Amino acid sequence: MHATMRRGAALRRRLGRAAAATVLAALPAAAAPTVPAPTVVSLGTCRLASGATIPDCRVAYRAYGRLNAERSNVVLVPTFLAGRSEDHAFMLGAYVDTTRFHVLVVDALADGHSSSPSNAPPAARAAFRDLTIGDMVEAQRRLLVERLGIGHVRAVVGISMGAMQAFEWAVRHPTFADAVVPIVGSPRVTAGDRLVYEAMRGAAEQARAAGTPPDSAWAQPSRIETLFMRTPTMLSDSGAAWVGREVAALAGAYRAQGWALDDYATQLEAMRRHDVAAAFGGDLARAAAAVRARMLVVYSPDDRMVTAGPAAEFARLAGTDTLVVRSACGHALFWCEEERVGSAVRRFVEREGDTKVEIRAKSEGRG
Repeated sequence: MHATMRRGAALRRRLGRAAAATVLAALPAAAAPTVPAPTVVSLGTCRLASGATIPDCRVAYRAYGRLNAERSNVVLVPTFLAGRSEDHAFMLGAYVDTTRFHVLVVDALADGHSSSPSNAPPAARAAFRDLTIGDMVEAQRRLLVERLGIGHVRAVVGISMGAMQAFEWAVRHPTFADAVVPIVGSPRVTAGDRLVYEAMRGAAEQARAAGTPPDSAWAQPSRIETLFMRTPTMLSDSGAAWVGREVAALAGAYRAQGWALDDYATQLEAMRRHDVAAAFGGDLARAAAAVRARMLVVYSPDDRMVTAGPAAEFARLAGTDTLVVRSACGHALFWCEEERVGSAVRRFVEREGDTKVEIRAKSEGRG
């Protein structure tokens, strides 16, 4: 990994996502990590689950590593909440080996790179009102199949909202990936999760409606996000000064990166409604039974941003591998526990064979 990227990983573990982003942005240009500019592809019209359409629907992505001759080494990384493809550079090497795999980090709808309320024509903005996690997945599928000529991937690896998309991939397109790895995500959100996302979204929408200046508009959403990203114990042990710096750094990063309050609120609303079992009459067991890929479900009982219960239940119902991580970092364990979680994910993605179908055949005496 590039030396500055290693430095960035250390900063993330110590400071958290936003503080690290702010510090890295202030580094001299010569020291800044080199990442390719995103490629933006038009899909034509995207029809959403709500029936609304996005004309000139665009999806952005960044590619790393070499595509092999068989086109069989693609790893898809969907982006997390309020994260863009460039914010996922820490996963390269740490979570996916780019010397072996061709990694496509695809910007989710409503992240400001792909089609979003902030960059859509005024007449098309209403379409995003009922955006779903499934809509994000369908745009990714069209990008891969229709524009990049990729009909199958080695793995889908996602964190947080990216993990929600990974669960959707596993259920919605069960044979598209050999392996699916959702990290601190959920197949469907709980009532507690919805309350958190509603509070974050409400803070953003109130700031927008009030015309709050950018310098202060992100203050309240950042307070709520900081509160739930880690455990109360870690926040208390870190002290008031640290917490204050983290909130300020998070708000500063959103401003510096040009995030739009409407985009942030749209992604949160998509998360609030997320449920992979919706197409199965709300039956999570039926949704889990659709899975054919190998899955490694990574979750933490200490996570307060995404409740671990549904992920644990889905893993049990689907018979998947799990990695359970206790951490004072809570939801932020994918930074704090990067070496432990990353090495497990790399090994799982690299492992050959043993799809869920093969495992089931062996258990029934047919393999």
